[in-house]
Amino acid sequence: MAFKQATCPQVVGISTSQPLQRFDLPLLRSLSRQYPVAQWQFCQDPDQSIDLNSAIASLHDYLQTCQDKVHLVGHGIAGLVGWLYTRQYPERVRSLTLLSVGVNLATSWHSHYYEQRQLMCCSRETILTRSAFYLFGYRDKEILYWLANLLKEDLDNSLVPHSIYAPTYILPKSLSVPMLICGAVDDYVIGEQVYKKWKSYFKDSDRLWLSQHGKHFFHYSQSQSVSKQIHNFWQSLSLVANAIFV
Repeated sequence: MAFKQATCPQVVGISTSQPLQRFDLPLLRSLSRQYPVAQWQFCQDPDQSIDLNSAIASLHDYLQTCQDKVHLVGHGIAGLVGWLYTRQYPERVRSLTLLSVGVNLATSWHSHYYEQRQLMCCSRETILTRSAFYLFGYRDKEILYWLANLLKEDLDNSLVPHSIYAPTYILPKSLSVPMLICGAVDDYVIGEQVYKKWKSYFKDSDRLWLSQHGKHFFHYSQSQSVSKQIHNFWQSLSLVANAIFV
């Protein structure tokens, strides 16, 4: 691991993809300098059907072992799991930070991949390589080939609530828990205007922050900036809580 896992975490990073969880680590490592952090991972059984409820139940089993409420952080489908969990168990969550999650909570690079499969008459490998370019922005062929293989593994083995025949749509509702939405202006999957639609669901405590660069996995390349925004958000919640109790 790239950081020491906390046994009593204040922050829990959600992962639903073993191949892509490496892109979460720089952010979690940065946060771990100031907070006890743990990474929780859901491993999809290849012999079982995709079931978001199983992931929620598994996450609940884990969070019940934590002494206090935690800050949940999730990217993409992991963010969707965090949102569904928070809606069901708000008493276990101090705040929810969603990274690269649109107002259709199920939108992910996977749903865009399946859209491209329907629109383009080319091989799976070609579309995955194109997706790697648009998701990360690298131009080096060897890096793109490596990333395309990671995307393929994620597509085949992770919690993906989409197929070429059945896209999934999940619209948000207002949550009682404070929420931070983070994304990138140049995100290929979720556009800037889509991110801004979150504001219609916001409470006074909620925030939206957009990086100017970084694309869909902006939290990897811009981990320090994202960490700073998350830290400031949590600090603002602490200040409000202290003001209430004074």
